[in-house]
Amino acid sequence: MDNSSRFRIAKITSAHGIKGFVKMKFFIDDLSILENAPPLFIGETSNDTFILTLKNAVKTQWVVQIAGVTDRNRAEELRGTELFIENSTLPSAPEGSFSQQDLIGMTILDSTHTPFGEIIAVQNFGAGDLLEINPLTGSTFYFPFNEDTCPVIDIQNKTIETKGLKDFIF
Repeated sequence: MDNSSRFRIAKITSAHGIKGFVKMKFFIDDLSILENAPPLFIGETSNDTFILTLKNAVKTQWVVQIAGVTDRNRAEELRGTELFIENSTLPSAPEGSFSQQDLIGMTILDSTHTPFGEIIAVQNFGAGDLLEINPLTGSTFYFPFNEDTCPVIDIQNKTIETKGLKDFIF
């Protein structure tokens, strides 16, 4: 599991309009934590921060105003910037729940419960969550992350049992 003291909360995907607004994808379901949250860090280790004002939802993203960003050129420069929040400012997670960051470093087990590789990232390119897996042999690849393909997630033992993994890559 990731021992980072920060949690990736959002990513700037594009500029929006001419006044410096951006479109942002959030990696959390409950945006109410942003109401009283401190500024968001620009990167996992940087001390630079942004203060956000949510404007409105646009499909699966949000239009956001960033304090100090007042024109489209500056907004376009921020594309791809990931924003983080200190873990200590997050509310306690319900029992049995986990975050995407908790999955990183977990061992992937095939259908015979044999270690197959390790999760190195969790991605979502628009069609659902994907686990980026570094297998014990071979090149990294993406595997769909859902209840059908990953029926057992054992946070305590840091393992995920998969279904159809070998069919997927061979």
